[in-house]
Amino acid sequence: MKKFLKISVWVLTVGAIVTGWVFTHKEHIEHPLKDVMLTLDRENETGFISYSEVYHDIVNICDTINNTDVTMIPVDSVRNYLNTIPWATFTEANISLDEILVVNIVECQPVMRIYNKLGKSVYLDADGNIYPINNQYVPHLIIGSGYADFPAVTKTSSSIYDEKYKDTDLPEFFSVMMSVLNNSYTNCCVKQVYLAKNKNYELAMNNVDLDVILGDGENTDLKLHNLQCFFEQMQGNPDLGNYCKINFNFENQVVCTKNTVK
Repeated sequence: MKKFLKISVWVLTVGAIVTGWVFTHKEHIEHPLKDVMLTLDRENETGFISYSEVYHDIVNICDTINNTDVTMIPVDSVRNYLNTIPWATFTEANISLDEILVVNIVECQPVMRIYNKLGKSVYLDADGNIYPINNQYVPHLIIGSGYADFPAVTKTSSSIYDEKYKDTDLPEFFSVMMSVLNNSYTNCCVKQVYLAKNKNYELAMNNVDLDVILGDGENTDLKLHNLQCFFEQMQGNPDLGNYCKINFNFENQVVCTKNTVK
């Protein structure tokens, strides 16, 4: 009888140890991923990046049906995927202590859209970073167009400082448009910058119906200052309607071309 009791106690003890080990193993090692928390940081409610598409792709990469433990979640694959999003300026993905995959994405903030001579366009931010277009989202920005010669990115981001743009029109075009944006007057009244065949820059303005010529890309800030002074002085002057073209490409003078009288 005593022997039977000893065996019973031994069996129960071993069973308790095994049960405890299994419980501990599942509790401390086999933790499933509880959730995916995606944060998309951008200025507007909508943008280039689709929240739902990115979330869906991340869930598919995690494959929680087969990867039942957080240690099996391919976080590096998630990070590699995030790096392929051309409109993201910053991404990170980590699993928190409470078994949640935390993903953060910062979306680009372009300030202009420039078309090349073939009609292909790109977006650029204030630092000269280049982003492809997205037909699902078209922000209202100042436009650059005309006879600019440069390759347009389609699936990846780039920069005007990359070697492939060194001998193209894009770096100077970007510089001229940034000068327009940084000038308090032209920032409000210029809607488009045009690069003509002769490589002179022209402005389409909101408040006047005439050709405004900046000329080449040299001394753009000075030219825009002269432009601001001229139009502020001519504000409300009916004589402005007598001109068809205003040229600011000459040093210390503004050349006005009168309408041709037929």
